[in-house]
Amino acid sequence: MTPHELWTALPQEARERVDALVVRRRRLTATEEVLKAGVVPRPALHDCFRLVTVRTEILADRLVPPPPRDVDALAGKAAALPGPPVALELEWDGDTQGWILVLGAVLPGPSGRPHPLAQWRETAWTEPLATARTLADQLGVPLRGPGDDGPVPVDARAE
Repeated sequence: MTPHELWTALPQEARERVDALVVRRRRLTATEEVLKAGVVPRPALHDCFRLVTVRTEILADRLVPPPPRDVDALAGKAAALPGPPVALELEWDGDTQGWILVLGAVLPGPSGRPHPLAQWRETAWTEPLATARTLADQLGVPLRGPGDDGPVPVDARAE
């Protein structure tokens, strides 16, 4: 199903919910909304994602700006966490648009995943690494992460 055919098949209420999610940069939730909108026959997940991609392009001028990623703004986010971070962690994550570098704050205790502070969708990771190092120094915590070499290819992880 083409994005246009799928958009036309969606009920108006579903279209409004999808666009509201797209504008807030909630692409996966928007894709799920398309999938569960009751279109018959049920569209493939790939078709739903293609539609959300098209809606993102159409609504590009209305997208909520990404949160600030400067050191002062990130220090403020870290200070608002339920406890002081004991470390910062950079982690590469891949999605349908490519690699994302995620900066998270590790809190004391067995909480599991770091609390996300920022993410970058850039091919050059020197700026995110420099920001993370400066923030770690300012907070007096270690910085853990993948290093300066970028994402590890899937094939290399198996070795």
